[in-house]
Amino acid sequence: MHDVEYSHEHELEEHDFLGCCLNCRRSLEIIKPHVLDFHQSIKDHTPATLAKLSQNELFRKYQVLDDLVHLDIGDRLGELILTDPQIDAVLPSVRSYYATFFSLHEAYLAEELLEADDPWARLESYPLYPRYETLVRKQGETLGLSADDHLVFVGCGPLPLSLILLARIFGVRSTGIDTDSQAVALARKCVECLGLDDRISLVSGDESHLERLRFTAVLVAALAEPKQRVFRTIRAILKNRGVVPVVCRTYTGIRAVLYRPVSEEDIEGYKIVKQIAPTQGVNNTLMFLEVEEDV
Repeated sequence: MHDVEYSHEHELEEHDFLGCCLNCRRSLEIIKPHVLDFHQSIKDHTPATLAKLSQNELFRKYQVLDDLVHLDIGDRLGELILTDPQIDAVLPSVRSYYATFFSLHEAYLAEELLEADDPWARLESYPLYPRYETLVRKQGETLGLSADDHLVFVGCGPLPLSLILLARIFGVRSTGIDTDSQAVALARKCVECLGLDDRISLVSGDESHLERLRFTAVLVAALAEPKQRVFRTIRAILKNRGVVPVVCRTYTGIRAVLYRPVSEEDIEGYKIVKQIAPTQGVNNTLMFLEVEEDV
């Protein structure tokens, strides 16, 4: 299978919008062909064919999508983009690619860490490392984390970078949970090679495992699914534990092209305490939740 080339003559940049209101249909018509072209380039791929691409090829495709969602545009234009019938029709395919990309790319990087003479240096050279660091610092500072805290991360994946950085920056102990046993096995090796196995433990299972653990906060990965079940189970477990913050990552504005945002139905029975919009290239909006007392 050959790749469909990105057909526009130049990459989309901020100057493309000069002289045009950022919240108008004209801007939508500028952006839409780029979204549709990206879909054209990946629509015939399956997880199996994507897994056959080199790490560089996989990341190059992702970068095209990443550039699109980091344009500085208004909320109204973001809404127009997401509700455009042609774009809406291709969103499932685009979002599936995004999820598959991270699953594969994290596994690639995890394997590289295990082979590296200096795994920390390799990790820090990861192009998305600064984004994770920014995201984790905001999480930790907002929660007021210290070494006395113990976090649980639902959907940690094969490279639990958030837990790694939480341990490195705040000294936090944590437990990562994932339903993919192979991802958990790889994550354990990564944590050990980074010398953090005394601070991070990994468990194969779903969110119901929280019932067996003691913790001070729960993190829910942006790609953790199915959302309604995950949040419902966590809510039931936390109901008699007092106030325990739940932090989830979602997608807002044009970044919702990447993945379905957390919905009101997903977090029924929770109150939103705070939201932090993404900055410095971060994709995720942080939502800080608490279980409502009367639920």
